[in-house]
Amino acid sequence: MKNWSLKVKVGVYAALLTMVALATGAAVLMPVLYFHQIAQLDETLKNDADELLRDLRNFRGAPVDPRRPLGVKFIPLSLRGRFLVVEGPEGQLLYQSPNLRGTRLEGNPGETVTTPLFGRNCRIGAWQEGPYLIRIGTRLGTIERFQKDLRRGILFSLPVVGLVVFFGGHWLGRRAVAPVADLSAAAERISAAAPQERLPVPAANDEIARLTEVLNRSFDRLQSSYESATRFSADASHQLKTPVAVLRAGLDHLSRETGLTGPQASEIAVLRQQTRRLTALIDDLLLLAQADAGRLALEAEEIDLVPLIAAAEDDLQALVNDREIGVEDELPASLFAKADRRRVMLVLQNLVENAAKYTPDGGTVKIGAREEDGWAVVSVANSGAAIPGEAREEIFERFRRGPAVGENVRGHGLGLNIARELIRAHGGDLRLVRADEGWIEFEFRLPGLGSEGR
Repeated sequence: MKNWSLKVKVGVYAALLTMVALATGAAVLMPVLYFHQIAQLDETLKNDADELLRDLRNFRGAPVDPRRPLGVKFIPLSLRGRFLVVEGPEGQLLYQSPNLRGTRLEGNPGETVTTPLFGRNCRIGAWQEGPYLIRIGTRLGTIERFQKDLRRGILFSLPVVGLVVFFGGHWLGRRAVAPVADLSAAAERISAAAPQERLPVPAANDEIARLTEVLNRSFDRLQSSYESATRFSADASHQLKTPVAVLRAGLDHLSRETGLTGPQASEIAVLRQQTRRLTALIDDLLLLAQADAGRLALEAEEIDLVPLIAAAEDDLQALVNDREIGVEDELPASLFAKADRRRVMLVLQNLVENAAKYTPDGGTVKIGAREEDGWAVVSVANSGAAIPGEAREEIFERFRRGPAVGENVRGHGLGLNIARELIRAHGGDLRLVRADEGWIEFEFRLPGLGSEGR
């Protein structure tokens, strides 16, 4: 039930609640109806007894001696189908209906009781008036059949009522959550690429409309903050490039000076290396800031990816030349895509550098490419330790790095994030397709010629 939609839950809850309410109502109603029917039957038996007493007093030829037995002619027709016993003043039996077959009825005067008789429940009442004590009984078959039919009808109606209420609740739930579904669809359109999108305000001035207005104001504040942060990141990265370039040029000039001691030359070499790393970091941050702001310029053209992959493979060979790492490839003669040559080359460099960093000595790196359903697909795989399931998506986050392998792992944790942003800017995607023990594989796809980025 946890994964059910809200409209299904509304239908189920409404059906269950209705069925419970109906069952509870039946549990209360059936005893009330039963006791009402018993009360009506008691009143009927009392009326029958009164009618018999009136006949015994007023009937022509009524017995003068209340101790003499009564003939059937004194018994009203309405009582001849019931159980009837008439006793005299000293308890002598004056009349007993044939259907009793010699069985005596028991009961104190003025009381009506339910008792089994001949294997069936019967209602028996006793009334004393003058010298006569009259006991009248009748079977409860009609009342019991009514109760049984009522119980069966309720049981059969429960699932029918439940289904009707479920579909009704489902329909009402769908009507109720329709504005929420519209808000969810609109909220999905709000992204870094389209921060100006807003939720549609419903026409009705209800709680959902007020919630929509609150969320839209929150999105306004988030967009303002996001744009400020993006603008700051881009401006800061851009402003840092000039002083770092000046610093690097100065260090390059100092390195060419004559008369430097060994320690001085070594210190300048370290500073030059650090400025190069700082320059690369600034370039990466500026690229990400442009991607976040939606200002990443692409010069897409028809290019053959195979020469670019071969160049990246040459760089990889240089990176792992002294580490006994094997490099294998499986490339077609050509593989065309519509993409920015410079950006794709940066993606390939990031992927092969990542593979070189995380491949242990004696391992293997494999590069492959193929055409698949109108896409140009490139894969870079390397042997290495498995990546835990919870970390497989985190490795694409900024400044997030995988477990280090030896002393050769360096970087800032931006390479994979930059690579994926660049591929997505082309309309493709970069993903981790395999990360089990012994083998890790990244794959990106670009729109091929004639593809619309399906």
